[in-house]
Parts: sequence; C-alpha cells; structure tokens
Amino acid sequence: MEGELKAGRYRIEQGIPGEGGQGVVYRARDTKLKRTVALKIPRAEVIQDPELRRRLAQEARAAAAITHPGVATVFEYEEHGEESFIVYEFVEGATLRKRLNEHRFTTEEILDVGIQLTDALSVAHDHGVVHRDMKPENIMLTSATEGPGRVKILDFGLAKLHQPLRSVSQAGATAAETGPLITTPGLLVGTVNYMSPEQLAGEGVDARTDLYGLGLVLYEMATGVNPFLGNSPTSTIANILTREPAGVADRNPVAPPELDRILRKCLRKRREERYQSARELQVDLANLRRDLVRSADRPAGSAATAEPVTPLTISRGLARGLFVLIQVGYLVMYSIAFFYLPSIQTLTMSFSSRDAAMLVAFCALGGAVVRLYFLSAVGFDWPDTGRLFRQLFLPILILDVGWALSPLLLFHKLGYLALLCIAGLAYLPFSQRALLYSAYAPRGGRTSGVKAPSSV
Repeated sequence: MEGELKAGRYRIEQGIPGEGGQGVVYRARDTKLKRTVALKIPRAEVIQDPELRRRLAQEARAAAAITHPGVATVFEYEEHGEESFIVYEFVEGATLRKRLNEHRFTTEEILDVGIQLTDALSVAHDHGVVHRDMKPENIMLTSATEGPGRVKILDFGLAKLHQPLRSVSQAGATAAETGPLITTPGLLVGTVNYMSPEQLAGEGVDARTDLYGLGLVLYEMATGVNPFLGNSPTSTIANILTREPAGVADRNPVAPPELDRILRKCLRKRREERYQSARELQVDLANLRRDLVRSADRPAGSAATAEPVTPLTISRGLARGLFVLIQVGYLVMYSIAFFYLPSIQTLTMSFSSRDAAMLVAFCALGGAVVRLYFLSAVGFDWPDTGRLFRQLFLPILILDVGWALSPLLLFHKLGYLALLCIAGLAYLPFSQRALLYSAYAPRGGRTSGVKAPSSV
C-alpha cells in the first residue's frame, strides 16, 4: 500500500500503529496542498453497505463542522468508486494509552487533560455531534516540555459508525437510528471496555454518554486501572452494568477527595445523575485545579497541601526493570546457597547440622518459588501484581529473615564476609518494598501499565 496514490492526490507513506475495529489508518502526503494528513479507510463491510457508507459520509460532514484545537480536524470525505475514506489532520504525539503505559500522571496533569477534553467536547456537543467512543486510544497528547501537552480527540466521524448522527434527545429519533449496530444477535460491534450502560443496553446516546467515557478515562489516569475491566468481554459488560467503581483513594491515596467525587458523578449508571453538560464538568475540574494551585502557593506550615508530594517518582518501566533485577539477584543467591549446603551439613554444632541445612533449603526453595512467580508476573505484565505483593509481604519477609541469617552457618568459611552477606540479604526485601511503594499506588495497581482493551 505504501506509495499508492489515493483520489489522485493523497500518497500513502506508511501505516499508523493502532488499527481499530472500524478501519485502517495511514499517514499520507497531500500532493496538492503539500501537507501530511491521516487517511482513515473504513472496514470492507462498511464500504460494501450503501446505508453504512451514507452514515459514514453524514458523520464525516458533521465532524468537519467542528473547529477546535482539541479536535483533530476532518479535511475531506472522499468517495471514488468502491473506495471511501476520511482525510484527517495528522497529529504528532502519542496516544493517551501509550502515555498511561509509561507515565504516572499527577492530579494537576489529570485535571489539565480533563479541562481540555471537556472544552473540546462542549464545542462538539454544541454542534450536535456525540463522539460515543471516548477511550485512551482516541486521545492524542502532543509533545510538550512540561505537563501532558495539548490534547486532541481523534475519530470524530469515524468512531460514531455505531450510531447515527441524531441523539435520543432529538425529536424524531427512531429505535433503529439510536440503537447499536448489531451484526449477529447479541453481538455489539466495537470495544466494550469504555461503553456506557446505555450503549450496552441498546438505548440512545447523548452528550452524557461522552461524559461517562471521559470520566472513565480520567479514572484510569488517576488510578492506572479501568475499574470495570473483567477477564472477558462478558464480565466487563456485567461490571459496567452492575458494579460501582472503587474509590480513587483506594489506588491513589494522594488524590484529593474532590477528584473522587467528580469521577463518581461522571460514572453514574443513570444519565440523569451524571453531569448534564461538558461545561458543567469543566467548571468543577477547573475549580479543583485552581484550589490545588492555591494550596501549593500557601506558605509552608500555614496549612496542609491538598496533595502530598510523593517521596520518589520513577517511571513504571524503570521500576519494573529494577524489580526484575532484584529478583534475578535473589535467584543467584539461592543458587549459591545450594552450592554450600554440603558444607553446612558437615558442621559440628549443638543442634543437628542436617536440620540447619534443611531450614536453609526450605527458605531458599520457598523464596525461589515466590520470586519466580513475581518475576513472571512483572515480566508478563500481569494485573495487580503490586497489590498481591503487599498482601504476601509479611510471609515473604519471614522467609527472608531466616534466609538473611543463614550466612552465620558459614562463618567458619566466610569469616566477617558473612556479616556483609547478612546485611545484603536483609536489605533486599526492604529495598524492593520501597521500590513498589514509590512506583505504584500503595494500595495496589498494575505493574507497567494497563493492557490494551479487549474487543468483541
């Protein structure tokens, strides 16, 4: 496909990673206007269905009417024979999904992103356009020297193929127009992880649907997890329809209570209980942002700041690498212990040397099993490894204490070097505990980020 000329003017340069369920995205060069653009080519089943092509054109024209720095601009909608595609502004930067995998967002950054997104959504909603697919993959963060940078919402127009342009709030909308696109009985098209309860129930959508998706995105920025994500699409749907999200403070203790209140209101199951407009949500986010700035500007000792400073902030990727390095160091030491077991069994001591050797072997074997588990869990990015480690820390520490004292049995061979070994073995468990507590929320969280959402 690279080098192919579309519509006589758009030359394909390369595919853009992150192909979605609705089409393929390419970076292209507009040879007429000499600019880089993004071409979004819908799925084959959309192109082959006249009604879906009509809806695609309708949505693209509606999205082209939105002029806002926080929305990726729609330049053109092209139809040539059996081929149709949307020409978008090409946005440099990284998706919010990618940044979530690499970066811990502060409360100020979360609010900055939220304020920009609500401003963009407010303009779109004023034009009668509902996005219907707010998720980290559809939010781009442009580069910036400080903070998260400028926010851009992608896929206005293409993302709404699930629904027609008119919302349930508009008079005359029929059930066929407001219901989700279903290809087989009971099968929703698209990713369910960020769908609102009304979307899953097949009801009409409106601006409050986008505010639900936005609240879910901000919740994930604050905690590192999607609170409704299950082991399968079916369990995720059940969680969205029935489960209330855990408090933000459960996973991010430094988040202010007001942020938790705002996000809970966004995630209400009933639309009547959510924010009724993007402007209303923007006001609350801006007020909280201003309060945090005022708290930070208070003289030292006058009052506690709204958000305590984290003692150590490192990227999750670096924390994961250091954690893996610690576990490898443990395994090396366990191997050395088994090498010296015969020497321990030959010692003359008041208690059975064989019992002492068995105790060392038990500590080593028990610790090795746990270390291998955490090594694989962190290496393969299993969810909630941090929370599980904290639950198991005490029994692991008991093993580590016995293990740390074992070099005393080799004092006759190692001399005072045994004391150095004891210090090192005692330091490792506390160092990794400090590492996890500094890199992840103290009450739990994922390892190196949230996995890409599953689709049905």
